[in-house]
Amino acid sequence: DGSAESLLSIIDGQQRLTTLHLMFEYIRKSPPNGMTLPVANPLRFESRPRAQAAFNLLGSMMTPVDVDAGVINGFRIISQYERSPALRSPDVLRFILDKVLVVRVGLPRGTDLNRYFEVMNTRGEQLQQQDIVKARMMAKLTDDNARSTFAWVWDACSRMDVYVQMSLTPGNTGLRDKLFGPDWAWPQADSFASLVNCRLNGAGMGPAAVLRRAESIDDAIAAYAKATSSAEEEEDPERFSSVIQFPVFLLHVLRVVHEAGSHEEDEDSLDDKRLVKQFTRYLDSDSAEKRVQDFALALLRCRVLFDAFVLKREFTLRTGDDGIWSLKRLVRGVTAKGAKGPSPRYVGTYPLSGAVATEDEGDNDSEASKRVRLLQAALRVTFTSPRTMHWLTLLLRFANKDHPTKVTHDRLVGLLETYARGKIRAVLDEQGQLTARGFDVPRIVFTYLDYLLAVRDGKLDFQFTFRNSIEHFYPQHPDAELQAAYAQLVDVVDRDLFGNLALVTVRDNSKFTNSLPHVKAEFVHIVEQSPKLGEMAKRGATWGSEAIRAHHRDMVAVLWLDMARS
Repeated sequence: DGSAESLLSIIDGQQRLTTLHLMFEYIRKSPPNGMTLPVANPLRFESRPRAQAAFNLLGSMMTPVDVDAGVINGFRIISQYERSPALRSPDVLRFILDKVLVVRVGLPRGTDLNRYFEVMNTRGEQLQQQDIVKARMMAKLTDDNARSTFAWVWDACSRMDVYVQMSLTPGNTGLRDKLFGPDWAWPQADSFASLVNCRLNGAGMGPAAVLRRAESIDDAIAAYAKATSSAEEEEDPERFSSVIQFPVFLLHVLRVVHEAGSHEEDEDSLDDKRLVKQFTRYLDSDSAEKRVQDFALALLRCRVLFDAFVLKREFTLRTGDDGIWSLKRLVRGVTAKGAKGPSPRYVGTYPLSGAVATEDEGDNDSEASKRVRLLQAALRVTFTSPRTMHWLTLLLRFANKDHPTKVTHDRLVGLLETYARGKIRAVLDEQGQLTARGFDVPRIVFTYLDYLLAVRDGKLDFQFTFRNSIEHFYPQHPDAELQAAYAQLVDVVDRDLFGNLALVTVRDNSKFTNSLPHVKAEFVHIVEQSPKLGEMAKRGATWGSEAIRAHHRDMVAVLWLDMARS
C-alpha cells in the first residue's frame, strides 16, 4: 500500500520482498491463460534509486549501466522458467497470491534499528530440540483444535518455575475450576478429547479465549492487551525454582508413558541432547496421532504431580538469596472479604485432604511433608546431574498409577528409601560391613546416612547443601609439628575408614586443609552441614583410632539397621 499513512520502514526481509516483487512483476507481464491479474503490482515498496530504475526497466531489452544489475539478473532467471508447468500453473500462482503471508513484527518507536538488525542477525538463538519435537508432534495431529490444545498444554508445562495451574490458566479462574476441580489441586481430564473440549468451552473468559478467537496476529495482540487479571492472580515466577529444566522433564514423561516396563538407569535416556532421537522412536508408529494425544494428557498430569510431589527451591524474604528446599502444592485459597476473586495458596504437600487453604506464608509444613522433603533433598544433592536423577522417573511412574490422593507420604517415603537402599546395598557385604574406603565411598552413603540421623534426632528441618568433597576428619597428611602436639594416635590404616570421613563442599575442604580434628570442630558453620560430621566434632578433642573405629561401627550399624527394614 502506497498511502502515506501506511508507509513502513523495513529492517529485515528486503531480499524476500524483492523476490516476491520480481515474481509478481513477471506474472503480471505474462499471465497464464485464463488468469486475470491486477494492472499494478500488488506489492510495492521504496528502494534505492538504482534498484528502482531496474524495476522500471523489467522486461525491457535495455540495461543501462547505472541500474541495479542484481534486480535485472533476478528477473531474467525467473523468465527462464517461462515454459515451466509449475510456474505457469494457475493453481501455483493463485497459491502464491493467496497463501503466501507477510508477517509484520513491529518495533517500538525510538528503537536503534541498526543495532536491532545486528542483534537479530548475529546473535539469534538456534532452534532448540524441544521446539523441533513440539513441531513434529503437532504435525501428527489432524485437527486444528487438537493442535492448538497441544500447544497450549506444552507451552504452559514448559514454564517449570511456575505451578502449571497458573501457567495454563492465567487470569482465568473459571477455566481453572474446569481443569483442576474446585480446589485447583488435581487434573480432572481423563482424555485428550476432554482437554480439547474443556479449553474450547472455557475459553470465553480471560486470555485463554485468544486460543480460539484470534484470526490474525493483530487480533491476538489486541485480545491480550484487553485481558486483565486481579492482583490475587499475579504469578510469582521468581519464588520457586525447579530442580530440572523442561527438556529433561519431557524425557521423564516419555519414560512414564512409553517405557513403563523399563527401570534401567541408562544415562542416555535422560540426556536432553538426545531429545529428538528419543521422541523420533516414540512417534515411529502407525498410531502416532494417538500417541501424541496420550503424551499431551500425560504431560499435564505429570506436571501437576511434579509440582505437588517433587521438591523445589523456594525464595522468599525470609529465606534470603540462597533459598530453602520446599515441598508445596497449589490449592484454591478462601476468598478474603473485599477480594476480587479466589487466589492460589501454596501449602505443604501433606496432608493431601482439604479443598481450600486460608494460609499461604509461614510454617505450615506437616511432619510428613518435612520427611518427604528431607529425603528428596538428600537424593537431589547426591545425584546432581540431570542424567542421573532416575529417582524422579520412579516417583512420577508411581504417582501416575493412581489418583494423586493415593500418593501418601508413607508410600512415597518407602519408595524413595528403597531406591536409596538399593544404591547402598552395593557397598555392604552380607555381614553388614562397608566394603568401600576413602574416596571410593559413594556420595549416597554420606547423604542417606545424614538423612537417617536427622530423622532419628527429630531434625526434619535440616537443609541439605551441595557437597561433593570427601574430607578426612583426621587428615591423611597432617602437619608434623601439629601432629607431634596432638595427644591422640591415629593409625594410618584407620584414616580411610568411613568413621573418619565426612562430606563437605570443596571450598570448606580447602578451609579445613590439614588441620587436626579439634581445630576443625571449631568451624561450626561447616560442621552444621552434616549430622554425621556433627557427631564427629563432638569428640574432636579425643579423636583417635579408637574414636574412629567406634564411630565407624555406629554409623555402619545405622545403615545396616535401615537395610533390615526393606
